[in-house]
Amino acid sequence: MANHFNLGDVQETALIPLSNRASETLRRHPRVRDEKAVQIIRELGADLSKYDKTVTHECVIARTILFDQTVREYIKKYPNAICLNIGCGLDDRFSRVDNERIQWFDIDLPDSIQVRRKIFEESVRRRMLAANILDPEWMKNIPTDMIAVDGENDEITEDTKQKTQPVIVIAEGLLMYFSKDENQRILQLLADGFPKGIFIVELMRPSMMDEKKHETVRKTNASSAGERNPERNSKHWNHGCTWSVSTASLSR
Repeated sequence: MANHFNLGDVQETALIPLSNRASETLRRHPRVRDEKAVQIIRELGADLSKYDKTVTHECVIARTILFDQTVREYIKKYPNAICLNIGCGLDDRFSRVDNERIQWFDIDLPDSIQVRRKIFEESVRRRMLAANILDPEWMKNIPTDMIAVDGENDEITEDTKQKTQPVIVIAEGLLMYFSKDENQRILQLLADGFPKGIFIVELMRPSMMDEKKHETVRKTNASSAGERNPERNSKHWNHGCTWSVSTASLSR
């Protein structure tokens, strides 16, 4: 059923938040509205109830609200920022947080982006990028001349680096599928590629990411790689750069 979209094992997990946001949207008093999720589920014409269980549903909706609020806060502070939604899956966060000024990139593996292109449309300020986040080549597709300095798109130099608006990187439901070394590599690549940034991630107890116990992830073939609490290692991610890690805690 999931491979109606020809998704890989990890990418199949994108159906979990998708189905939960869709069912939440259809409630009488939804806490999150995602009309695109509803559209996708209806077009799939498949029963995704196995991905929409009570505990998972509440966690997904809470996480969505926390991420939306955090992203909006940073966009309000940095209205001309570039936003990189890595491991985007079938997420439509752009529609919920857009201020009509940001530049947004939805980034994921080629099979996920192939599916996205059938559903979402690109625009001048919203683009899709098929890439392996561990391969630095994808960063060449993010033009540094778009990074705003004091409200203007000036060339980034060492003199203007401290005045640069940060790149906002969103990694929702992603890092647990990478090892500690891979997570540190991701942060190093971002730090090397952009002069300043904010990395928005969620934290969770290890028990929440045991795929054998997780009530919905266990219904896929995906497995986690062990990096459940990246903030514990964030002090090792500084690399002398002007980056910060913003976290949303989910406990159980």
